Order: sequence, then structure tokens, then C-alpha cells
Amino acid sequence: MNLNSAALDAAIRAGQDRAPFSGVVMLSRGDDVLFQGAYGLALRGEEIPNQMDTRFQTASGCKAFTAAAILQLVASGALSLDTPLLDVLGEYVPQFAGYAGVVQIRHLITHTSGIADPFDEDLYPDYEALWRDRPVYRMRRPADFLPMFTADHLVFQPGERFAYNNGGFVLLGVVVEQVSGQPFVDYVTRNVFAPAGMGDSGYFFADQLPGRVARAYIQNEDGAWRTNAYAVPIIGGGDGGAYTTAGDMRRFWRALMHGELLAPEIAFHMMTRHVSTGQGFVANAYGLGVWIEQRGDAAHSVFVIGGDPGVAMRSEILGPPDAPWDSTLVLTMLGNTESALWPLWREVVGMLGVG
Repeated sequence: MNLNSAALDAAIRAGQDRAPFSGVVMLSRGDDVLFQGAYGLALRGEEIPNQMDTRFQTASGCKAFTAAAILQLVASGALSLDTPLLDVLGEYVPQFAGYAGVVQIRHLITHTSGIADPFDEDLYPDYEALWRDRPVYRMRRPADFLPMFTADHLVFQPGERFAYNNGGFVLLGVVVEQVSGQPFVDYVTRNVFAPAGMGDSGYFFADQLPGRVARAYIQNEDGAWRTNAYAVPIIGGGDGGAYTTAGDMRRFWRALMHGELLAPEIAFHMMTRHVSTGQGFVANAYGLGVWIEQRGDAAHSVFVIGGDPGVAMRSEILGPPDAPWDSTLVLTMLGNTESALWPLWREVVGMLGVG
């Protein structure tokens, strides 16, 4: 890989005329930061620019944090990947009685459960519309989402195929709470963020935001901007919504590969192909909470990706997850508007020669 930092920065800035990018880009090899750049505004009204330590929403990009929490509980012996929902949903079992005995943790964490997803992105492409009749401020804990699970049957048999399922990760958030006895966000903060050194990351209430937070912005048809305050739940959970920085995402990957969150063999298991995704997805394989672009028998990249109204992010290991950390490339892009990040990501990986 030949990196010309000045050329990369110039290309990003030149693209601002075509599709203005608001966010940050960081490329590192091991602990060495090779490139970093911040662009656009964190707060438009105050004209406060994004910085490298700005915290961004991650949407589904934090499903890997949920997966790490589940695998920690598996490692502790509190549950297994084969544990059925029947054994861990406690008081919520009756709502899922039709299939709680056959849907296992491994089905939820690999998107192979067959549960009807109340947040299905194909059926409900306008995520914001889900909250027009449901006050977002009421969505404070994983269990608050359970009334949205109304189907009493499976769409397909567990393990039959891959179908991306946000609802499955909502249920994993409930499982973390039931098994650990702690609120989901507290468990992840103490057991994932803290040991990984991710001091800037967290699940924050939208009306109690800390400093250095980028508000996510949606552009109206008339060109005016508004925040996504009424377009996403008031706080994140098992399926998405944490805040993080580019530096903290690098620390997350480092902690995984160094065995600081999970035993090395479990972390590698998490970042190994468990199911092929089929056509039309962002990668051809999925691990446990992470996407995997498989080339032959090896992982070409392991990544998380997220998109919500006003939110876009991608963070990835460019190479196999069992490579030495010192030679591992990590690319993270976090944005507080939606569309411009994706063409920029393609341009950046093209310039790096790793696409």
C-alpha cells in the first residue's frame, strides 16, 4: 500500500463540491496513525467543526459491541450460543412462546433466526417513519421495543438462511440484561468500553449529550438541515445507536485482536465466517456481529457498518483477523450526514489499493 496523505486529504476536500462529507477519516497500521482528517460541522447552528475526537452516532455499527457482550457471557458459562430464547427471556417468554424454544442465541447473532423483524429495512426503508406515532423518548431500555414484535410465527426456520435482522439484536440486548442483571448500556460500558480503553464511547440520551458530540443532520427537500432527534430512539441499545470516536474504534479492534475483551480464540471465532449472506448485501459473509468480505478461504476485510437518518459509518480491519496487530490496517469513517460517506469510502479504498 502506497499512502500519500496529502493526496488523500486533497481528494477528500475536492469531493466536497460533489457530495459534501461531514465527519472524520482515520487510517492506522497497528498503533500508528497513518492518516486522519476531520471535515464539516459537528454543530451547524453554532458552526462548530468536527474534530478527530468528536463523538459520532454509529447506528448499526455497534452491533459488534453487543456481540462482544454476548460472547463474554458465553465465556463465563452464563449461557451458550445454543441456548434457546426460552431459557433467557424470563418474564418476556410468553410473548415469544411460538418460537422461543427453537430460536437460539447463535441464530440471533448471525441474523439467521427467522423472526419477523419489526425494523425490517426492506419493508420499512424509512426508519424515521417508525417513530411518527411512537414517542422516541419512551424507548429507553431494550424491553421498551418488545411491543413492536407482533408476529407469532417465524418467516423461515432458524438457521435456514441469512436475513439481516435488527430485531434480533434488540432481543440480544434484552438477553444481556436478563443474564447479567445489569442495564444493557451499563454492561457494555463496564465490560466492553472500559477494558478496551474506549473512554469517549457510550450510549447517551439525546437530551443529555456530553461534550464533543456531533449532532446528526437530515437534509430536507428544500435544502434546510434538521437534526435526527425525532428520527431515532432517545438512546441506543442492542441493535445500534452508541456514540464513538475514530480513535475508540481503533482501540476496539485492537482490544479484540489482543484478547483484552475476549480470549483470542473466541475473538477470532467472532470474526470468522459463520454464514454466507447471498446477493445484495454489503459483504458476502457474516461472523458474530461483524460483516466479513471473504476472498477464497481468507477474510479480505472484517467490518461494521451503520446507517440511520443523519448517520453513516464504517470501520474495518483491512486483512485477516489473525494477522499481527502491528501490520493490521484499520480504516474508520464516521459521518453526521448520510449519503456522502459511501462514495468517499469507495474512493479512499481505491486510492489505498485495498478495494
